[in-house]
Amino acid sequence: MILRFLLLSAIASTTLSSVWAVRINHDKVRPFPQPAPVTESEKAAVKFKPSLIIDDACHPYPAVNAAGETSGGLKGTGGPRGSCKGSGLGSQVYGRAVWHQDLWAIMYAWYR
Repeated sequence: MILRFLLLSAIASTTLSSVWAVRINHDKVRPFPQPAPVTESEKAAVKFKPSLIIDDACHPYPAVNAAGETSGGLKGTGGPRGSCKGSGLGSQVYGRAVWHQDLWAIMYAWYR
């Protein structure tokens, strides 16, 4: 029951925050530098951060800037080898790590 409540709360929170978030053009999102890892979880998250190899798809774009403004996303037109070669400003991999019931979980996300 508590898990269901937490899940519904997370969904509602995400939905509301996306409604109120300021959106900017995808090519205007300036990535922010990776913060220096302090905790053991943060150090492990940086150590295991994935290296992206893009062979036949759009290159990643940053999706959130330091002010919390989010990308409006790319238009869904064109092929994978089209003009989606990534941002000239750089890209970002987002990560979160947490301990939960004696298990360490990590999640990475990138946007393309």
